[in-house]
Amino acid sequence: MPTMGEYFEVAICNMALAEIGRGAQITALDEASQAARACKLRYPYARDAVLRAYDWNFAGRRAEIAKNAVAPAFEYANAYDLPADCLLVRTVFGGDAEKWVVEGRQILTDMGDPIFVKYTALVTDVAQFDPLFVEALSARIGSDIAVQLSESVSRSQGLWQVYQAKLVDARRRDAQEGQPDQFPGGSWLDARFGGGANAYSDWRGE
Repeated sequence: MPTMGEYFEVAICNMALAEIGRGAQITALDEASQAARACKLRYPYARDAVLRAYDWNFAGRRAEIAKNAVAPAFEYANAYDLPADCLLVRTVFGGDAEKWVVEGRQILTDMGDPIFVKYTALVTDVAQFDPLFVEALSARIGSDIAVQLSESVSRSQGLWQVYQAKLVDARRRDAQEGQPDQFPGGSWLDARFGGGANAYSDWRGE
């Protein structure tokens, strides 16, 4: 019997298979079928990509971080180790200096100790997933495995468009669940668009 987490991972993958048009569904990611092997391979990568593609409310976390004892070799005064579950840094606050960058598993900045970070966590517990995230994830998985399972590039491209539309819908829905943050010029926006950590882009050019 699959575990509860595995069952829901399987359900998400079956949603993807249904979008592709596969009649057969899988009962476990470890079963000996081409569809299960494809889903098992792509599921974790697609999940992490969709988590990074949008600032999902359910995956948001906050942390206060003390600086690392070892300073960067040059350019920045301080280094701060990322939280263990950090998948993407959204915002950094602390002190007057606003410029920051993510290198490896650290935030480099001139901000003084400590800093305060908002980030996207690596959420693997499917019970925490937002329904809109599940819809986006299933479309993303479907796009990733469509060529392998159906030999249809057009179907893969079509599901990619569905995935992008799901992200747009999620942005609109999430915007109704809180007041957007107001950031000073040169801080988070500069970090996202040139002054610090770059926004995520995957092989498809998100």
